[in-house]
Amino acid sequence: MFDLDTNNWKKYKFDDIFIIKKGFYNKKPEHTKVGNIPFLGATEYNNGVTEYYSLEDIQEASKNGDDNNVPISEKIFPGKSLCVTNNGSVGFAFYQEKEFTCSHDVNPLYIKNGEFNRRIALFVATVISADRYRWAYGRKWRPERMKDSFVNLPADEKGNPDWKFMEEYIENLENLERESNNSIRDSINTNNKSDDKEIDIINWGIFRLSNLFEKVYKAKAHVKGELQFLEFPSDEYIPFITRTESNNGCDCYVLMDDVEKYEEGNAIIIGDTTATIFYQKNKFATGDHIVVCRAPWINEYTALFLKTVIEKDRYRYSYGRAFKMDLIKETFVRLPIKENGEVNFEYIESYIKSLPYGDRI
Repeated sequence: MFDLDTNNWKKYKFDDIFIIKKGFYNKKPEHTKVGNIPFLGATEYNNGVTEYYSLEDIQEASKNGDDNNVPISEKIFPGKSLCVTNNGSVGFAFYQEKEFTCSHDVNPLYIKNGEFNRRIALFVATVISADRYRWAYGRKWRPERMKDSFVNLPADEKGNPDWKFMEEYIENLENLERESNNSIRDSINTNNKSDDKEIDIINWGIFRLSNLFEKVYKAKAHVKGELQFLEFPSDEYIPFITRTESNNGCDCYVLMDDVEKYEEGNAIIIGDTTATIFYQKNKFATGDHIVVCRAPWINEYTALFLKTVIEKDRYRYSYGRAFKMDLIKETFVRLPIKENGEVNFEYIESYIKSLPYGDRI
């Protein structure tokens, strides 16, 4: 029901479907009053909001900016906007329901011949952010460049963006919680109770990863530029896994027939120079510096648990101390155990399933 078929999607030029506005070269205002106007900047956090200001503070700061000749009324943008960062943390998109102001590192977008709402904006924001790798490494996404960029979106019978489908798709996803046997609300209701969701790690056992995994090996490295690839899933294309921290390590989707050697699914993947860790359920291909770990006990639940445990010590493998294969094998982790001292994978799996949306993984 929720799988997306992108075969009939269409590429749209940003300038054809969006009104693209510019932020301003304003200095951040000084606080003199408590304000309620969001100030958006080049950040990937907090829905893009870096601070809240009053209209008076924004007006005073605008006098000292490079755009001080622009009326303050034009520096307060109307709501129902999708705001995209164009510098620093480039390509992150956030929906603003109410009026806001922003720096020149943000492009506010509005739908031509329509209007964003939260659900449509969330759909489009996800698509835009998934393609943000194009604008990394100092390649800014200013409005002039964005106007000539393209975004791939569902199309209706007339070839226009199918905003209704996007809204209904997100609504269906939101309804998952109502259908789930263990929603976030259930977790909140039991959060302060002594139930089985609380973990006592005192009696956990210590295990070497080389003893947990049956196989730990370097995956065949492929060069993305030498393969046919798509930005979205499609038949005959498989995930191309790299060391990126986003999208479960998936950089794009590559034609399986082009791949010299693909990997079967149900494996834990580690980017050795970044200590990024992912679980891959289905077939995949990899870029460079990817280590594959396999064992009979691995599934999406146990892998998610172990990923979280390993990531707690991720700080040990930064600043030049790469998490390479030999070091992975020699790493120790603490895990729940049975009475006989073996890892209690049954408990681990049931614990993950008991978490909010755990039955939806």
